Amino acid sequence: MSTGNRTALHAELVVQIRRFIAGTIIFNQKVAERVGLHLTDMQCINLLELLGTVTPGTLAECTGLTTGGVTVMLDRLEKAGFVKRERNPDDRRSVLVRLNPRKLQKIHALYAGINQQFEASLSEIPEADLRSVVTFFSRVNTIRRERHISS
Repeated sequence: MSTGNRTALHAELVVQIRRFIAGTIIFNQKVAERVGLHLTDMQCINLLELLGTVTPGTLAECTGLTTGGVTVMLDRLEKAGFVKRERNPDDRRSVLVRLNPRKLQKIHALYAGINQQFEASLSEIPEADLRSVVTFFSRVNTIRRERHISS
């Protein structure tokens, strides 16, 4: 592949990633509004699904929010029934945040249609191409973690 073609392909990839991110944020905002949450609350729920039960301090690290900001967010999520704070059995000075799986069903239902379309699209992509995409996102996620912008 010529340098010009590679440069054009890189540029198109960046455009497609930006479109994907923008579309995802807008879609997530609409879902958040439907369930009466903030966009940041939705991302906290997403992180809890990915990480499992964690401390508020871990959520602060992962989100870049202050510990006070995390407390306010968890207050909203707990009031809405999406999370529960429990004593940490390993450290009585801290708490753990646990998701309520029953409340998540409502959120998951709102993503069902788009997830089915996404899965159908992925099923058409050759395995070697999927491996390349996974490798790419793994690398860019590592870069993003290392360059995390804190508030």
